[in-house]
Amino acid sequence: MEKDIKTAILKEVKAKIQLGDINHAECLLKGYLSYEHKDPEISSILAKIYEQKGELKQALKVLKDQNSNYFCVFEELVKIYIKLEKYNRLYDIWKENNQRNFQDVKTKKQINDAKNYLRRTQILLKSLNKGVEVPKDLSYKERQYLNYNYKQALEHIIERHTTIDNNLTNKGTLFFNRYDIEELFLAASRNIDFKKRELKLDYTYSDCYIFKYEKIGRNPLNNRILNYFRVATIPNTNKIITMYPVSKKISSNACYLTETDKLPICNSIIHTDKVYRVKTYSLKKKKK
Repeated sequence: MEKDIKTAILKEVKAKIQLGDINHAECLLKGYLSYEHKDPEISSILAKIYEQKGELKQALKVLKDQNSNYFCVFEELVKIYIKLEKYNRLYDIWKENNQRNFQDVKTKKQINDAKNYLRRTQILLKSLNKGVEVPKDLSYKERQYLNYNYKQALEHIIERHTTIDNNLTNKGTLFFNRYDIEELFLAASRNIDFKKRELKLDYTYSDCYIFKYEKIGRNPLNNRILNYFRVATIPNTNKIITMYPVSKKISSNACYLTETDKLPICNSIIHTDKVYRVKTYSLKKKKK
C-alpha cells in the first residue's frame, strides 16, 4: 500500500514538473515526507527543486538525514556543495562513496553513469588541489580542468564548431565563417554574467551561459539559423572549455556582448590586443 502511494506521488510530481507547476510538485513531495521522513528518492527530488530555485540551504536540510550511499542523494549533495563552494564536504562524500556500490544503482547504464559521475568529481577535486589521484586516459575536458590552456580551448571550438569533417562525424552546430572565432571567444570571456550561470552537473561539471547574438551560426542538419550561443566554463571562472551556437533561448536569461566587443568579431581589419584575462567568481561574500 505504501509503495503504491509513493508510485502515485512520483507520477503526479513528474506530471506537475513537466507542466511547470513546480509549487504543486513541491507540496506533494513535502506532504509525503511529513510522515515518511526517510526516503532518499523523494528527498532528492525535493532537494533538486530547492537547488534549482537557488534555495541551497533548504536543499541541504532536506538531504540532512538521507543516506549518501544512494546515488540520487549523492548526486544532489555534489551539486549543492559545488554551488556553495563547500569543497571539503565534497571531498568527504566522494571519499566515502568512491569504492562503494550505490544502493539504488542496478542496471548497467546506471552503473556506468555513477562511475562517470564519481570520476568527474575526482577530476574537479584534483583541480582544487584536494590530494586525489589523477585518473588515466584523460579526455580533452579533463585535461583542461587540470591544466587549462585557452589556446587549446580555441582550437577545440574551431575544430568542432566551424567546419564539418570529411567523415561527417562532427554533427554539432556551426559558427558562420564570417566571424572571427578568437575575438568571439575573448569577448565572451569578458562579458560573462556570473548571475546568469546555469550549472550543468548532470553531464559535465561546468558553468554554462547563453549569449544572444543574431545570426551567429546554423544547424547543419536542417540549415536553421541560430541566434544564440552557449558557453561552458570551468566552475566559478571565465575559463571557457567549449562554446557553440544554439537555438532560441529566453532573452532574460541571456548574456550580451557590448557593441565595442562586436566590432572585431565582424570586421577582420579591427582587432583587439587578444590578451586572455582570467577571472574568478564566488557566491561567498568577500570579507572587508
